[in-house]
Formats: sequence, C-alpha cells, structure tokens
Amino acid sequence: MISEQEGINTMNMEKMNFLLRALCAVALIAFMGAGTVRAQVPADIETQLQKIGHIVDPSCTAKLYRPLMPVNDITSNVTPLYPGITIARDVSFGPNPKDAVDVFSAEKGPASRPVLMYVPGGAGNKIELQSKEDNAFYDNIMRWATKNGMVGVNMQRHGGGSWDDGAKDVSAMIQWVEANISKYHGNPDRMFIWAQSAGNGPLGIYIGHPELYGPKGVGVKGVIFMSGQFNILPAQPAGMGGTPPAPGQGGGGGNNLFGNAGTLCGGSVPNATDGALPGKGPGEPGGPAQAATGGPGPGGPGGQRVDAATQLARSSLPALKETKVALFLASAELDPGVNGAMSPFNQTLHDELCKVGPEHCPAMLFEKGESHMSEVFSIDTDDKTVSGPILVWIKKIK
Repeated sequence: MISEQEGINTMNMEKMNFLLRALCAVALIAFMGAGTVRAQVPADIETQLQKIGHIVDPSCTAKLYRPLMPVNDITSNVTPLYPGITIARDVSFGPNPKDAVDVFSAEKGPASRPVLMYVPGGAGNKIELQSKEDNAFYDNIMRWATKNGMVGVNMQRHGGGSWDDGAKDVSAMIQWVEANISKYHGNPDRMFIWAQSAGNGPLGIYIGHPELYGPKGVGVKGVIFMSGQFNILPAQPAGMGGTPPAPGQGGGGGNNLFGNAGTLCGGSVPNATDGALPGKGPGEPGGPAQAATGGPGPGGPGGQRVDAATQLARSSLPALKETKVALFLASAELDPGVNGAMSPFNQTLHDELCKVGPEHCPAMLFEKGESHMSEVFSIDTDDKTVSGPILVWIKKIK
C-alpha cells in the first residue's frame, strides 16, 4: 500500500518532470523563433527538392545549388581561388593518406578567431566527387566560416575495421588542430565541430567516449549533429530514420535511401566519381572511389552485430549526459525517414538529455523545405534556412 507521503512525493516528482519538459519546450521554441528570421529555400528550388523527395540525391541537388555559388571551384586554375581567403589544401594530420584537412582563413581579421571543423558524410570526402557540379562542395561551408569570422577546417574522413576507428581519426584531427590552428589565426580554445549524415557516427562516438580525447580534453565548445545517428542505447528511437548508412554498412534511415537518385536531372548515381580531381589516385583525397566509412557503428568490424551487452557498453549516451559541450541537433524536412517533424533520433536524444536538466537540453532545428543534401549545399548561399540558426547558436556559446 502506498502511504500518503509517498503519494505526495510521487505527485511532486511528476510535477517536476512536467516542468522540466515545459522548460525544454520553451527553450526550443525560443531558439526556433530566432531561426525564423531567415532567407528560406528559394521557391523554385524547393519545388524541385519536393520532386526529388525523401531520398539522398547529391547530383541533382548539386545542379540546383551550384548556380548560387561562385564561378570558381576547386577545379579552377585561378589565383586566388576565392578572393580574400587563404587556403591550405591537403594538410596532413596523421599517417593515413586520407588523414588530411583543408584550412580556410580570411586574409583580414583578428589574430585569434573561432574555429569550425567539418566532418563530411557519405564516403567521407571533403570535396564531393559524384559529379562535376559537386566539386563546389564542401568549400562552401569553409567560405561561410571565414565570412563569419571563423577559421574553417574541412576534414577528409576515413574509417577502419574497428567500431571506433573513425572516432579515433576525429580525435587525431582535433588534436592536430589544437596544436597548429594558431598558425592560421585560429583560437584552439574556441572550437566547434559539425558533422552531417554518416559523419555523425565517428563524431558521436568521439564525443561520447572521453577515453578517446587528447590530453587537453574534448577540445570543442559545441557540436552540430545534422541528419545523423549513432549508438545511444538503451534509448531506441522509433524507426531510426534520417541517416544514410556509409557504403556497405547497412542500418540507418530506411531501405530506399537513394531511390532513383540522379534520374530527375540526368545526373550521376550516388557514389559515382565523375567529379574526381585530375591527378588524384584512389585512396587520395579527391581521387576516385575507395569507399571510406564512419566505422561499423553499433556493430563490430565489417558491420557484424555484436552481443547486446557490448552494444550497450559502447553507447555514447552516458557520456553525453555528463558532457559540458553544447549540442545542436538538426534534421531536414525531406530527410529519409522524417515525416513532418524532427527526426526520431534527434527527438529521442533531445528528450533523454533534457531529463538531466534544462541546461542539458540540446538546441534543435527542423529545416523546413530542405533535403538531406540541400541542408549542406545551401551553406554560403542566400538560402539561410540552416546557416542562419547555426550562426546564431555558435555566437551564443561561451
């Protein structure tokens, strides 16, 4: 039998839980409100994105956004490539040929600037290679960083045979940036990192496993997880929608991620290398396909499943509940597995962290009108649906 006092305690606990949920909701609404003053997806582009649908279509999406970019891209033989911006290409941070970053810094500005690191999705290429139109990306994110007072670091990502190899690569990159970014006017004490799609796997493992940090700790003030997922057991998002798996990995946001990608515009099929850079061989940044992965995710080497206890032990959730790093969760309206609301993964992770307390609630962004590829191809264009709220959030983080 429940005593009167126990009943009162239970009711008080329920009230507290309700209050916490309400505070998180208010914070979310306030943040989303800050992002509503923005340039939206251009109407003609949104119409085409709707026709492409809830799939991953790099080539046709690139054709839509390439005209909004500068005339020059990485294939152009002009100097400077982007006026006012200094670029250091393929700077090595480790022993693997793909342990490389591109560093972008504005020629004018403070001696010490915030740093934005980008962890790409797909096969991990810092320059998209499906078609020649794709060559404009992801220099666009780096240009945007420099225009907004930051130093941009674009990571070439590769995986490995173990579940945490991709995360170890992220760790090596962050430690290199800490030690070297001051040469490029970056401030190693004010760094942010942004992952999209399959890039969320290695970054999520890294942030969720402090044993992977370098001697200076986690190394970042804030993390942007966009349209991705990773192991947050025992929490189990419904459907696990929104993340295309890395090539050969399985799992992720549905069974038809690519659908009829490329057919609407006569473009390349996903993971083609029609835009491979001249003079680059397989295994080199910018070279033909040699599929990188984000690691096998919650399974074992090669994507093989491991027992439930091992999967639970590998979860990033316990460390995320303890971290002081600010988190930003974003998903696109036209992401695979998304149906009119935040991705199931993002909503589940948000709710789990909000249980710790309102100060632990991640910021969230539902990208109206955007697709899985347009959310990153839109950066540094007049479509500020994504970049506007992210910039506001970065400036708020202390």
